[in-house]
Amino acid sequence: MPFRMLWTMVGQNFKMQRHVMIPFILALSVIFGIEFILLSLYMNDYVQHRSDTLPAFIAIGNFFMSVLGFIFILYANRFMMKRCQRELAMYMILGMEKKHFQLIMLVEMVYQYIVVGILSISGGYLFGALTFMLLNKLLHQTNMSLIDYPFNTTSMLITLLMLAGLMLFLFIMNNIRVLFQSPIKLIQQQQVTEKRLPKPILYILLVIGIIAIAVSYNIALSDALLTQSIFQLFNAVFLVMLGTYCLFISLGVLLLEWLQKIPKLYYHPKYFFVISGLRSRINTNAIGLASISILCTFLIVTLGMTITTYRGIDQRITTLMPDQYKISVQGNVKTDKTVQHKVHGLKHEIKNNAKIDFFKEIPVAMIASTYQSPNTFNKEETNTARFHISNPYLILMTQEDYNKVATHKVNLNDNEVGLASSSLILKKLKKINLMDTQFKAKQVDELSYTYQMPEGLMVITPSDQRYNQIANYYMDGLYSSSRHLSTYETTFINFNIMTKDVSHFNKIMNHLEDKYKVDIQSRDETATMLYELNGGLIFIGIIVSIILLLGTFLMMYYKNIAEGYEDRRNYQIMKKVGIEDERIKSTINHQIIWIFALPILVAMVHVAVAFKYIFTLLGILSITNMGEFATSYIGVFITVIAIYALMYWVTSRIYYLIVHRQF
Repeated sequence: MPFRMLWTMVGQNFKMQRHVMIPFILALSVIFGIEFILLSLYMNDYVQHRSDTLPAFIAIGNFFMSVLGFIFILYANRFMMKRCQRELAMYMILGMEKKHFQLIMLVEMVYQYIVVGILSISGGYLFGALTFMLLNKLLHQTNMSLIDYPFNTTSMLITLLMLAGLMLFLFIMNNIRVLFQSPIKLIQQQQVTEKRLPKPILYILLVIGIIAIAVSYNIALSDALLTQSIFQLFNAVFLVMLGTYCLFISLGVLLLEWLQKIPKLYYHPKYFFVISGLRSRINTNAIGLASISILCTFLIVTLGMTITTYRGIDQRITTLMPDQYKISVQGNVKTDKTVQHKVHGLKHEIKNNAKIDFFKEIPVAMIASTYQSPNTFNKEETNTARFHISNPYLILMTQEDYNKVATHKVNLNDNEVGLASSSLILKKLKKINLMDTQFKAKQVDELSYTYQMPEGLMVITPSDQRYNQIANYYMDGLYSSSRHLSTYETTFINFNIMTKDVSHFNKIMNHLEDKYKVDIQSRDETATMLYELNGGLIFIGIIVSIILLLGTFLMMYYKNIAEGYEDRRNYQIMKKVGIEDERIKSTINHQIIWIFALPILVAMVHVAVAFKYIFTLLGILSITNMGEFATSYIGVFITVIAIYALMYWVTSRIYYLIVHRQF
């Protein structure tokens, strides 16, 4: 075949299928542009030297992006090849050899590779600079410039090699799918409609879907500790996905069949074509619509968690470190003379090297327990020294020590204890069982001067005697019987330096830690660590959100195109039987709107039910501000609905062009 003829056929095919190929090329360019950005950031010397955790977060983000992007590319390629099958079949009937088809597909792939390569590398470098600046803003690093983000040739070569590997894989897969079938089969595949499932199967799927959704919603709505919620997360996600697919496949069809059995409704001129058309559409598109719904759910959840995490960073720094410095000393300064001597020497040396406000001393004991709903804390029977994330820890302190530093003082009777926790469950306790004894519970302000644990329960005792009783009861048999209570006790000393320049004290911190065998935390170090952790998580959230948004758009776009080609035939049939244009347009509009409104509505219901569950999970990042969380999700709901409506408007324009034979 002459090259000129080959190029003419490739150009003609691109012109005919441009509404399918252009979104595919743009989607590939976005995905590999992000790949180039992530590789450039990962290999960037500035990133590698300034942060220990960020390269790991970039690698995790790249993994999620690659997996999701590969799935969406396979979906788009499958749809694109289905649109090309008819043309290929006609060429085969006219006598063209298979090797010529392979040559045509190869030239198309090379053309796509060149275009995608240019767009992804050039666009990736430009947006990579913006991403680099965004990352440094998230990490609160100000001593950077664009000079620190040079063009990375290695990243470019790896990106182009990955793109070439993907194109080769798609080329081989398309050859297997198309060239090993006869032209008659290719044409028949275009005309095959999805078979309707038997009613017994639909009812079985309906029951499975209802049970799966009910169980997943029960998990989401039940009161649970953070650790329990984390362990149940994958079960809840799997069940809600299973239930969504089963209900989309079964419930829509059964509901429409039930409506068809109501003569007054079904045979009404306004609803007859809508109901009958929806029956066919739901049956054909159930899996695709369920997939769009799941993608929208993940998108809303990911965006909401990302924005909430970003908004709450400064507040969490203040919560974790209300003062500039926090010293942790093993033992109880009130009862242990060795600790008293150590603390006295430490405080004296600090005063000699810095001008401070005053020391806040808070001795506490932290002991493991086993929580039993609704309000019982049993003794932990484990004899190993491992940290048990599945059980809450009791953080004990006396009323006297609490009142020294608390803004609102507490006055407890002998049968009362004060409770403070960030857990939604533990905040509700009015009574509590400790040592097999029931106490009245007073909810008090949570202190930030001691341990900060997502599921820790601070217990304020009315006296030293009660403090010792509770502590000795829960440590009995725990780890080793030879251990003394002081093993579980820590004295926290908080203070601020009154001068702006704290560099001298920061220089001697390591010396003080080594000399007195203590741990000294500074607010600046905590802020840096938190900015790196949360900045990395926010970055992953942004990357995943972009890919989910891209996947949702691709599925909506190609689903609308498929509906357009199907409705082109239906439109002509309805015109031939004498139905007026206005009625045809109204009928199709109602069907399309229902079809594409359903996924976003289901996604919003899923997220609304999981609202409390998501907030509980965010407790692992010490996010406890419900108002901030709620406003973040309200904003995300509005934004996603607006974006979804915009995507529908864009795709529906192509749909109407197809129906009216302009494509």
